[in-house]
Amino acid sequence: MSDDLHVTVFADDPRIEALASYTDGIEELAAVFADANAGDGELLDRRPADGAWSVAEVLHHLADAELHQTVRLRQLLAEDCPEWAPWDEEAYAATLLYDVRPAADALTLVLSLRHVNSRLLASLSAEQWRRTAVHPVHGEVDVAGWVAIAAEHLKTHVLQARRAVVGMI
Repeated sequence: MSDDLHVTVFADDPRIEALASYTDGIEELAAVFADANAGDGELLDRRPADGAWSVAEVLHHLADAELHQTVRLRQLLAEDCPEWAPWDEEAYAATLLYDVRPAADALTLVLSLRHVNSRLLASLSAEQWRRTAVHPVHGEVDVAGWVAIAAEHLKTHVLQARRAVVGMI
């Protein structure tokens, strides 16, 4: 099997901006983790307020969200207009031990899935980018819509994690 990857060429194509937005925030997420993990690492588990998530909990949430988004992307590409089921983020946090599992594992998963998905996205044709699915909140979305949702989700939680590091809610 060849290590060569087919990559679609984008010339003055909005898909390039979508791909850039999908990977924006990854370096900041890694930086937030490094900041929270510095020294004794106690900032990873510090909650800035009652009921607020720590950096570690944010990372575990992002890992679970990336898993869901990864499956949804593949359904969007392989199935005809799939309807995505919602998932209960609070139930995941409560039952999957976000507060005790290693945050580094979650970060590794997020970074790996973003990398794999960005390579998949870069290989798609313009026709594939027009495929659609039904999101439980946003309604019908195409690949660019999926990218926008995933990018905004990461951006929102990177800010949440940064605020947890500095003790803000």
